[in-house]
Amino acid sequence: MKSTIITAVITSILFTTSSSQAGGITNTELTQLEQRLPNTIESLYHDYQLKGDFLLAVIDKTGLRYSYTLNEKGSAPELNGLSTKTPFLIASHTKAFTGTLAQVLDTEGRFKLDAPIQEYLDEEINNPEINTQSITVKQLLNHTAGFTSIMHTFKSAFLGYETEAELVDALNTETMIAPAGVFRYSNTGPILAASAMEKATGKSWKTLMEEKVFSPLGMQDTSSMLCDYSADSILPSIEVDKNGEVLRTGLFKTDETLHAAGGNISTLADMAKWLTFNLTQGKELSASADFFEPLHEPTTNQEKRFFTYERTGYSLAWDIADYHDSRILTRFGGYAGISFHASFMPEEDVAVVAFFNDQRGYLLPHLAANLAYNLVTAPDLAQTRFTEELEGFEKSFAREKSSALDRNDRVVFSPDWQKRLGTFSNKDGWPEIVV
Repeated sequence: MKSTIITAVITSILFTTSSSQAGGITNTELTQLEQRLPNTIESLYHDYQLKGDFLLAVIDKTGLRYSYTLNEKGSAPELNGLSTKTPFLIASHTKAFTGTLAQVLDTEGRFKLDAPIQEYLDEEINNPEINTQSITVKQLLNHTAGFTSIMHTFKSAFLGYETEAELVDALNTETMIAPAGVFRYSNTGPILAASAMEKATGKSWKTLMEEKVFSPLGMQDTSSMLCDYSADSILPSIEVDKNGEVLRTGLFKTDETLHAAGGNISTLADMAKWLTFNLTQGKELSASADFFEPLHEPTTNQEKRFFTYERTGYSLAWDIADYHDSRILTRFGGYAGISFHASFMPEEDVAVVAFFNDQRGYLLPHLAANLAYNLVTAPDLAQTRFTEELEGFEKSFAREKSSALDRNDRVVFSPDWQKRLGTFSNKDGWPEIVV
């Protein structure tokens, strides 16, 4: 009897120890997050008199382990109105989903990543300088296709358009073309890759995303359609003037400008499911043994430093980078003052999602994500690294503040300005401007 009790106790201890360490974050590391991250972020928020909504989640292979929210009303969810279910725009992180969708369709045999773009986009691209026979769909997704269009970028992301034909005309207007095979980041490639998927399947990319990615992963609150959310529930961007007062707020998006390079809306809870899928290399979307290789390994090279991340490559979906001694896959997003961070460290089995919407503090999600990583992976260095990285935040904050609008510069209506009011148009394909 005594032997049975001892065996049971030992088994319980072993289970408790292993379960607390499974998936990347131990109970001790979780305590570090809970005790140290809120105070640090709240002090920064108040020191810089920030105005926006801040949300953060830390994830490991078991799922969402820690979440934190903050705005001017405080950090208590019952006061600030924020939760893991609060929707927000993830902007260019959408590209990670689009690349993953393409890989799903390729493994199903419904779409070919290695196919020349001529096979799917012959009607969309009519510039003879673009070699549609040699450029592949894969190159659209990893930003090595070598062409883009400013008008296409502005109409698809900001201005909107009335017909698909108008967007095709924009793509072929003053197209900027460079040799293919070199990494040059833009929205053009992923948007055209989505068009290619639509041609191959006969379904819109938004429908495909729901059927092939969101639904299988249980991401019920993620969508690329505004109508899927109640009015004013999506966190807006917040523009603050030179004097620190809120000047205007808004999402500045329509269903039409929620595109395949920057048009998904999600929540902390759903993004935790997405990051868990990537950390575990789950089988929810495909049982193929090599499904994740082009998604988690570089398909092209890049050499660029963003904040604290040394980017060395790009897959079909993620920037491949280094943060100190750790490999980190990142895909960020930014739009009209909104800043979004999503990343994971595959060797450490940890991921972080963060969002902020005061344009002056666009580096806050990255600074906070680094703090979270360091509290988990290098707690003795966390404060030192945060202090060092805070200098970069201070410089960017100062730049944003100096370039912010001043209410005193607003034009006061007068008879002289009456002459300037009206509708302005051009013949180059840009939309009319009404003043």
